[in-house]
Amino acid sequence: MYSAGVKAKTHNVRITSHPGPFNVLTSPHEHVVENCVGDLTDHGDVFDMMNLSRTPYNKINIHIGGAYGDKESAMKRFCENFDLLPDSVKSRLTVENDDRASMYSVKDLYEGVYKKIGIPIVFDYHHHQFCTGGMSEQEALEMAISTWPKDIVPVVHYSESRRDEQLDESIREQAHSDYVYDYIDTYGHNVDIMIEAKAKELAVKTYMEKHGIQHR
Repeated sequence: MYSAGVKAKTHNVRITSHPGPFNVLTSPHEHVVENCVGDLTDHGDVFDMMNLSRTPYNKINIHIGGAYGDKESAMKRFCENFDLLPDSVKSRLTVENDDRASMYSVKDLYEGVYKKIGIPIVFDYHHHQFCTGGMSEQEALEMAISTWPKDIVPVVHYSESRRDEQLDESIREQAHSDYVYDYIDTYGHNVDIMIEAKAKELAVKTYMEKHGIQHR
């Protein structure tokens, strides 16, 4: 495990993780929170075994969870339950905006989570279309970027709609496409872009070829 971490650092590979949607620190149910803490702890332990930095450079990224009809109370629970996590997770944890209007926008996360416990926000371009918080794409991106430590390049997520790609109205707009086609506008900011497309590395390769981007 340690040697894998050494190899990542040697080749300048940024290792991050995105634990599943069952990790819900906003839950009012104790057993759900306990399971979440256990799962996130496993991620933190693996990153420690790889000797990865205890910083958001090696982020452990999650959605904060359900709103349960009261976003303010849910975010308060998230911040309280954050204290149950070990330092191996706390030091790496990031949160991401959601893809439904009833859930959490970048602005919600900034006001209800970042201002309380200071963890960075990962901006998701695709999700923002469905949960803007009254902000433009650029405004939301820049608000998210502002939550990151100055010495760490922020991470953003990018995907496009599978419905548009497949020209199939029966597909949910929020579903991720196989490839991404549009140029990703970072508005002049230095960020690491995580492509969330079904074709994975092939989608990245195709995007770079289409837009004339050289591999670093």
